[in-house]
Amino acid sequence: MNYLISIGIILALTGILLIFFLKEPLQLSDKLLIVILGTFVVKFLLDGASLITDKLLLSGIAAIFGISSIVTCGWYIKYLTNTEARFGTKQLIIYIPLLILIVPTILVMRGQHFNVYPGSCYSYVLAVMVVLILYYFWFCIDMLRKHRKLIKEYYSGESGNITVNWIIIILVLQIVEFLLKGVLTRFSGGSNLQIVTNEYCYIIETFLLVVLGIWQKSIPVFIAGNEEVPGALLHTSDLNRYQQKLEKFMDEHQPFLDPELTIEKLSELTRIKKLSLSQTLNKGFNKNFFTFIKEYRIRHVEAILKNRAQGTSTIMDIAYQSGFNSKTGFNRAFKDVTGKTPTEYLEK
Repeated sequence: MNYLISIGIILALTGILLIFFLKEPLQLSDKLLIVILGTFVVKFLLDGASLITDKLLLSGIAAIFGISSIVTCGWYIKYLTNTEARFGTKQLIIYIPLLILIVPTILVMRGQHFNVYPGSCYSYVLAVMVVLILYYFWFCIDMLRKHRKLIKEYYSGESGNITVNWIIIILVLQIVEFLLKGVLTRFSGGSNLQIVTNEYCYIIETFLLVVLGIWQKSIPVFIAGNEEVPGALLHTSDLNRYQQKLEKFMDEHQPFLDPELTIEKLSELTRIKKLSLSQTLNKGFNKNFFTFIKEYRIRHVEAILKNRAQGTSTIMDIAYQSGFNSKTGFNRAFKDVTGKTPTEYLEK
């Protein structure tokens, strides 16, 4: 099994080096990705040591390191958009249960071997680990939900390489690996089978983190601080004024033609503060930024289609000229706005 552990360590270390070289300057999310891969290295080493010594304790400590990487995945998702924030003591609090768990793990698993059933105390420790895994999994899902919402609020393009849906695969693999590890340790009477499932799962996770983590794009979005919220709600007169100003600017300057348009760019162009612009979209137009820009782009496509000469530019040429950056995204947006696919629209 040592060759599996070696592959995992080499993959993780290669990923760390590639992130350092390819993602300079490093964002906080990149540093967290390095931490996750570093955690995997430690886990692989502990698994290797447990395989050599046949000690259950080392495998238990390795499991705690694996669980900690789930939390870090949640923070990684958060800081892909919240790029201006810092990572400090407040964020570290969530790791405290894992530090506390180390003590009973040592007491229960000390001196135990894989081929010796560790007793009912082991089941209690395993149950606590399962509860923590489920809680941290929920934490990651919550971070993912907030990430999606922020992207829709402040970014006009298709999700593309800013989506982190792929991290769900990594989280599920970790849960499957942990459950198999606990069950196989309880019933298999040996370590070989659980080590195989453990290492294969983590090799796949490491590979996904290296490839997709390097490809992953950070999108800084505007997140209002607590000091900006009180008393900042727009009055009805200001809301109407900003609505008219924004509509006029959109019609005259067509900023939606920029496929990488963000709310921050639009704020600079219109000279409307980001918080006020966000409120204008949400309360004045009852739309998020993504929907607002999407509708302008589709109207622009429709206008060109109505006026174009027969046999000239294709509909996808027009879509790209109108600010869309993918065929799939355009087709989905077109049906959302018009109720028809582009083909159905042209036929009618």
